[in-house]
Amino acid sequence: MFIFLFILVAGLVLIYANVSPVAPGKKGKLIALGILVAIFLGMFFRHTLVGCIVVAFTSVWLCQALLFYIPWDLFRGVRRLVVRRALPPKTLMLASRILLAATIALTLGLFAYGVPHNGNYRLLETTVNSGKSSFTAVFFSDVHVDPLFRRAKLERMIADVDSIAPDYLLFGGDLADVSMEQLDEWGYDSLFRKLTSKAKVAAVAINGNHEGMQEGSGMSPGQWMRKVGFVVLDDSSACIGQACFTGRTDFQVAHRRGVERVPLVNLTPRDSERPWILMDHQPKGIEPEYAGVLPDYALSGHTHNGQFFPGTIVIKLVWRLAYGEGVLDGVRWLVSAGVDCWGPPVRVGSDADMWVVRFY
Repeated sequence: MFIFLFILVAGLVLIYANVSPVAPGKKGKLIALGILVAIFLGMFFRHTLVGCIVVAFTSVWLCQALLFYIPWDLFRGVRRLVVRRALPPKTLMLASRILLAATIALTLGLFAYGVPHNGNYRLLETTVNSGKSSFTAVFFSDVHVDPLFRRAKLERMIADVDSIAPDYLLFGGDLADVSMEQLDEWGYDSLFRKLTSKAKVAAVAINGNHEGMQEGSGMSPGQWMRKVGFVVLDDSSACIGQACFTGRTDFQVAHRRGVERVPLVNLTPRDSERPWILMDHQPKGIEPEYAGVLPDYALSGHTHNGQFFPGTIVIKLVWRLAYGEGVLDGVRWLVSAGVDCWGPPVRVGSDADMWVVRFY
């Protein structure tokens, strides 16, 4: 968390320093300060449509701006060491304007392609040979309902799940970025009830880091998910029908509650005749000290597969398994890119997805 805050503050300082020269004197400083104020106000009013739009645009722009400004500042630093004088003010102002215009144009281009692309999602399929029982599960993660979320996407999810008729509907965390009251006002309670009702055996959910943010604001996202038909596993296990599930408390949820996550050894189901499915929002793997029986399969979300450049590259450096199927700590693991996005509803170089997992 402290590293993230340091990077964020450093990035904002860099933005201010590079935008200020676009106009002479106080005018340039006011423009740069105005951008920073807009960023913070957008975050504060993110539950509103205007705030959500501001956050969406500035999130994408910040990433592209830093890609331009970091090399530019390195060039200016090296040049100053070599020639021992700064760029002439007029040259610096012209370069600053060109860079600002270029980053805005690139951001608009990413929105023009990325917003329509995020409006859809891929329905992917995989099979798991558990050797224990046969059933079908639909797994999705990271819905992030907010003022920019497209209701039509959830309606399509309901139709797709209805046509698949799975035994289980599995949700990997981060359901909404607005209050539970807003979800009810917008009619999402009835829509999610329709979705969970499509599972023949059970709809199982876990919390994600954004549920932790909601809990920090005094909300009860777990209670709301139970209200719409989910069995919520919060560092707990349950054997339901043909399978056993363990749902981990998200790391950030545990941190906000001021508790440690329950060791996995204490959550291992006693029933070894049914497949054991582990659900953990962040794909960090199994704790190193665990020495028990391994789950048959594990499911995560959180990464969004980077969403858009340069996140699509950086994400692979952050996570051992950033997307798709792989093996973490000896467990076959599936990481979804999420059915939607946090902040900017923009996907470039990544696809939203929902997974059909067939066990046999």
